[in-house]
Amino acid sequence: MLQVARAVSDAVGRLVPYEVRGVDSETGALESVEVAARGPMRVLYFAPRGEARHKTPIVFSYSLINRYYILDFMPGRSLLESLTGRGHACYVIDWGAATSADRHKTWEDYVLGYIGLAMRTACEREGVEQAHLYGYCMGGTMALAYAALRPERVKTMVAMATPVDFHDEGLLSRWTRPEFFNVDAVVDAFGNVPTWLMESGFRFLAPINNVSKWRDLWANRENDGFVATWRRLEKWSSDNVPFPGEVYRQYIRDTYQTNAFALGRMHVAGERVDLAHITCPLLTILAERDHIVPKPSAMALVERAGSIEKTVLSYPTGHIGLSTSSKAPTKFWPPISDWLIAHD
Repeated sequence: MLQVARAVSDAVGRLVPYEVRGVDSETGALESVEVAARGPMRVLYFAPRGEARHKTPIVFSYSLINRYYILDFMPGRSLLESLTGRGHACYVIDWGAATSADRHKTWEDYVLGYIGLAMRTACEREGVEQAHLYGYCMGGTMALAYAALRPERVKTMVAMATPVDFHDEGLLSRWTRPEFFNVDAVVDAFGNVPTWLMESGFRFLAPINNVSKWRDLWANRENDGFVATWRRLEKWSSDNVPFPGEVYRQYIRDTYQTNAFALGRMHVAGERVDLAHITCPLLTILAERDHIVPKPSAMALVERAGSIEKTVLSYPTGHIGLSTSSKAPTKFWPPISDWLIAHD
């Protein structure tokens, strides 16, 4: 048994060398230009490629927990590569890493300030009045808040694996109930929520995967492309950033603990976030094997949004598979692009 363990350890050392965190030669391969910045946040522009060119830009809002470059996972398996290749101008919010100077920033700063800056920048650069707003995971929750508060800026809303109704039967909903989780104690103690705390929580959502992933690596070590893909995904999943303290405090209270976001009782800068104020065409994208955002949580948006036109796309993959699956370039992303083009 000891010999087997040593053999696996040696193989892993050869297959998965130490990597620094952040975007490098293996991640974020597409060229981009920084077109705006405020605090730790940057807006990155990915230019459309090919003959087609659509007038309405896409603004991406990803989660505050992980890095944006999962949208550009690897050459040939990149959502941004796919969309820019079909003529879409893409603007991606890189939240950056919150520092102690950001611990007191609020939802107003991030939703109306940062997302607002990205939307204005995209519209001004492209010479239009509205942009497509594309939210993913918790970044989608924030994007929905912006769309509800500033609907005049939003041409269409795309919500991919986005939690809306937080009182579901998922583990995250159970763990964060007020009787089990004191969000004030966490924020008061740490300021910004540390990466190790967030990362450990998500790993415990599927604890068996922490072991089985190494088995899969060993079993597929000779398969073309498997090791490179495995390494990229492992690197990204461990490349987290601190969660701004006051944003986290309101997020936990107004979503998981009171469900104020879904019920139209959340307030940002004194304004009530009412999803019924979202009236633009709406595209909801579901992952059928999502262990982070259960289907009922994401589908609640269809019930609560005020949009007349509502479209749902559901794919047989997991939460991250929506942006990393080998099937995505041919099965998942073209219908999304077609929907956006139809609303250009």
